[in-house]
Amino acid sequence: MGFNERLRLEAQAHLQLAKGDAEASLNPRQQDRAWDEVLLTTPLFTPATSERLAANKDSDENDKESSVQYGLLGFSLQRPEGIPEAQRLVYANVSAPWSAFICGSQGSGKSYSLSCLLENALLPSSPAGRLTSPLAGLAIHYDKFTAFSSTQLCEAAYLYSSGIPVRVLVSPTNFVAMKTAYGKLAGGSEMLTVEPLYLPQKDLNISMMKTLMGINGKAGQPLYVEVVMKILRDMAIANQGRAGFNYAEFKNKLAKENFIKGQLGPLNMRLNVLESFFEPGSVPSAAAHANPPKKGSRNIWKFPPKSLTIIDLSCPFVDPEDAFALFNIAASLFLKDRHQTGRVLAMDEAHKFLNDNSPEAVELNETLLSMIRQQRHIATRVLIATQEPTLAPALLELCNTTIIHRFSSPAWYKSIQSHIAGANDHHTGLKNGLDGDIFSKIVQLATGEALVFCPTALLDYERPASRTPYDPGNSTGSDDTEVFQDAESDTDSRGPPLPLGPRCVHIRVRQRITMDGGRSLLEL
Repeated sequence: MGFNERLRLEAQAHLQLAKGDAEASLNPRQQDRAWDEVLLTTPLFTPATSERLAANKDSDENDKESSVQYGLLGFSLQRPEGIPEAQRLVYANVSAPWSAFICGSQGSGKSYSLSCLLENALLPSSPAGRLTSPLAGLAIHYDKFTAFSSTQLCEAAYLYSSGIPVRVLVSPTNFVAMKTAYGKLAGGSEMLTVEPLYLPQKDLNISMMKTLMGINGKAGQPLYVEVVMKILRDMAIANQGRAGFNYAEFKNKLAKENFIKGQLGPLNMRLNVLESFFEPGSVPSAAAHANPPKKGSRNIWKFPPKSLTIIDLSCPFVDPEDAFALFNIAASLFLKDRHQTGRVLAMDEAHKFLNDNSPEAVELNETLLSMIRQQRHIATRVLIATQEPTLAPALLELCNTTIIHRFSSPAWYKSIQSHIAGANDHHTGLKNGLDGDIFSKIVQLATGEALVFCPTALLDYERPASRTPYDPGNSTGSDDTEVFQDAESDTDSRGPPLPLGPRCVHIRVRQRITMDGGRSLLEL
């Protein structure tokens, strides 16, 4: 049989492979099932879309849909009058991994929104949603320590007020001051504890040691780096297949090297900082800490569900580069047992460590990018809140959802235009769809209000051609009230869910369940 004859015989089977999905999409039953999967993975949805998808399902399919965990994010402010208010609620999907980039000026509500999303992920039996399998949370915080009285604490710590166990890990050299500060915040509550951060040698590896030693392969490295790299390479070859890292062996190998003048000083400074984060007695030089962990104390690197761990490295002896390196290690340890429960990583005031070009900051940024790219495979959600969207354009591009609070900087808006679908498009849903109107809308947002961009969000459904289609940004549709009321009253007449696409929706973020610790302090 010749090539052409064989190809003709196989063509029908190959055609079926090529057209299978397209033909299946013509089957209403198959189409509904496809939309079910979309609902299970969409970051945001409304009651309108969930009701539409549940309209013609059997009990087994509805049971599958009921497994979705969700929490209220806010309330849409941009729909025609006459629509039932319950249809304007916007829910965040907790079951599926997704990422959010939250930006806005100080006092606009970005940290508030971040805390609401954390509540949705960590607080079971929440009045704001349904959460049967709480996640484990990690928040990283760093404030350039100037004085005890002026140090800014992590606002996420206030989640303790609704029964979420909050554990704050701090620099051992600043333990007493930070314990006092967080103790005042919690009012003596046992739901918030403060512990010194010590690195577990059994969980360290060569890659982590390279990070801790500041080795990144970039130009301008200290003179001792070449020697340290050779030692680490030899240890990696000798210890293949073994878990952990033998720091004592590493120190012995360093002691045998003949360093030239000018190398030992910077090397010893680096080792001293590193060893201050080892448990007392675990290495020869780590026995002088004033705050050793209690015997039989729990493993601080275990992250149980329904708990939040905050790593706050605000300390006069921890510079930004060391803090970034430790954050990177903490993120790796956080993901280690992710198969036990889902994870949510939060970064508030991220401009404090994204606004840095040091190798450690760049590596931390790369770690965040990697986590977002792999979020579906590592069951991890990433939430980033920052004042300046210009600092991390790659993060802005990769995040599924962008929540924009009030700001007034044209430069920030230009950055958003360049990296978000719909920020300068006529499909935004805002009046006239002009760039100037979007920026004007952002500038005029009230505290707690936001524009949300999320192309895969399911906020409503298509309507028959004889009716006015839904526009999530249309707030001037009073003439369409009767049309929309008719659509709402007839579930069977609804079309398939309508992704938000290159548009945005104007929302008011819900009230917090936990205490709000981010209120502005006013002197009267």
